[in-house]
Amino acid sequence: MTKILSVATAGLLANQLKDNVHKQFPRVDYVELQSLLNTKVIDYSEYDATIAGHLFRRIEREIRSDVYLTYISWLKSREYSTVFTWSERAGIPFAGLKRFFPSDLRFVTMFQCWSERQETLLSKLNLFSAMDSIIVHCASMKENLIRLNVPAGKIQVIHFSIDQNFFAPQPYVKQETDLIASVGETRSRNYNSLFQAAAGLPAKIEIAGYGYWYAREKNDSIKSKIPNNVIAAKRLSYDELRNLYARASFVVLPLEDLVYSAGATSTLEAGSMGRAVIAFRSKGITEYIVDGETGILVEPGNVAGLRDAISYLLANPAEAERLGANARRRINERFRLETYVQNIANVLQQPG
Repeated sequence: MTKILSVATAGLLANQLKDNVHKQFPRVDYVELQSLLNTKVIDYSEYDATIAGHLFRRIEREIRSDVYLTYISWLKSREYSTVFTWSERAGIPFAGLKRFFPSDLRFVTMFQCWSERQETLLSKLNLFSAMDSIIVHCASMKENLIRLNVPAGKIQVIHFSIDQNFFAPQPYVKQETDLIASVGETRSRNYNSLFQAAAGLPAKIEIAGYGYWYAREKNDSIKSKIPNNVIAAKRLSYDELRNLYARASFVVLPLEDLVYSAGATSTLEAGSMGRAVIAFRSKGITEYIVDGETGILVEPGNVAGLRDAISYLLANPAEAERLGANARRRINERFRLETYVQNIANVLQQPG
């Protein structure tokens, strides 16, 4: 039987560990995989175990790479036949170790984000050669890796998911017809375009610039002129985030045009709760939003087009409801957490 070390670039909060029935927190993918395959998990709890871990946590906020977690994983990897890193934060440094200290270990990594800095590092050091299989969340990311001469057969497209049971319609929460929600971290959003599009509209917009996760995002401010009808919150608990989706008439995601699936989490959370999503047509989001069926896509940076789409759904709440219902149905058919975890398990159980 394959012995798998699962390296999660995330962590669980104390209250989350106690929430066995998932009333306040959604299920977590790497925990579900652990239950399915009996994997050994290493996550951000490693940082709390030593003084060195606390020190590295501060440093890694700046470099956006989980070097300490990778080092711990590398030391333990000799006990396993397969190592799986859940993001490039650990995947890239682990590939570096395997590239320069070769072993028979099967190494599978997931790419959740992408940057020019990562591309330069991976290409110059030929780190792709140390990866036996790569999981990405959209076809555009696969095409991007093929452009860098990664063999197509090494790349697996597994669409992202969320806990569709946690993010479900909340019939006891009153929907506000003039409320629009926007969610997501600033590095993948063009909030200034949203502010321009929303200025003066007969609606209020609440922005949750960050969800409640245990990542270490250093930029926690929205640096732009915020209109009077916009409220920007830095962090919401999962329960508060779910409540925001439930109260909103629909959701707007002013995505940057990126090759990875930025916005997929928010799109799936909102859609799973029956909320339509208006988004800029980023390369990585088109597999998650069907234009005119589950949401509305606007060309990237088109402020006038974004304003028109927002005005249209404000004036046509029945259409927003139709799109949201279609989104909920599609997510239950194609983006269930159980399916996502099983697809990852299938890759990990492939012969080396």
